[in-house]
Amino acid sequence: MKIAVYGAGNQDLYVNQLKLPEKYGGEPPYGGSRMAIEFKKAGHQVYLAEPDRNMLPPEMWKTVEDAGVMVTSDDAEAASNAEVAILFTPFGKPTFNIAKNIITHLPKGGIIANTCTVSPLVLYYVLEVEIKKKRGDVGICSMHPAAVPGTPQHGHYVIGGHSTNDLDLASGEQIQKCVDLVKSGKKEAYVVPADVSSAVADMGSLVTAVTLSGVLDYYQVGTKIIKAPKDMVEKQILMTLQTMASLVESSGVEGLLKAMNPELLVKSASSMHLLEEQKELDSALDTLSNLDPELMQNARGAEIKPTNLVAAQALAKELLALMGERASEGTIRRCMRKMFE
Repeated sequence: MKIAVYGAGNQDLYVNQLKLPEKYGGEPPYGGSRMAIEFKKAGHQVYLAEPDRNMLPPEMWKTVEDAGVMVTSDDAEAASNAEVAILFTPFGKPTFNIAKNIITHLPKGGIIANTCTVSPLVLYYVLEVEIKKKRGDVGICSMHPAAVPGTPQHGHYVIGGHSTNDLDLASGEQIQKCVDLVKSGKKEAYVVPADVSSAVADMGSLVTAVTLSGVLDYYQVGTKIIKAPKDMVEKQILMTLQTMASLVESSGVEGLLKAMNPELLVKSASSMHLLEEQKELDSALDTLSNLDPELMQNARGAEIKPTNLVAAQALAKELLALMGERASEGTIRRCMRKMFE
């Protein structure tokens, strides 16, 4: 298989700032350059596109080149030799620009695969005009390492499949090609809905893990101990998540903290400690009771901006009813893209 990896990974960040060799183990180079080495060792033809030679010191570039990886600063050259083009690139607009530049150079049936830099659904919407008018054969599919490549924690990839809004960003054959690529490197492939992949694979998965744990804790307490109706419990979960998400969107984390009042929240949430073992709640109460003083000081001075606390799915349905399919879909897509601007 012909593979192109875009972005070698900032080794100064990984080695000197994050100190990955000491904390996690493994051997540099980490990141995109390590992905390229591993795919080459699995028997594939691999290009590594990186215009900035300062990303790796000379000895690490030698490691990459000695592995048989072809290094280029020309994005188009790498794309023309890529059945799968993997974007290990800067977050947001730089990744969009690279994707737009390479899409015309990909061979027929090529795949553009995102990592943590952008949601696959947003990437599709950014490239939608090019895909529909010129490159309907190109698929968008996550190839998310969900850990830093080169560390022992990286034993898997997250691949985006059929999305929850019933949209296929790639064909079944293209998704399977990505699965086969992962397995050829002796790693595990997890296929999840394309629009869910960022929540379970990006750095924000820390938030997902803690939040999901809290949701399940309350779901168990609400339905089995309090014996409240399932739909009532789910509506309260929805109200909480939507309130927090909306406040972060409008007012940032410090605005959220100011609105939530941690002291009050600790008192309120403590009353929901109804089982002997509620480790998630215990941990949350401990964290909220010992917040960083500087963070609290910033929160006290934060502005809570006007915020509409609405259920997103209900709003989408209302838009469809009022505006029609094309107008409502366009509005929803623009809103999704704004999360990454």
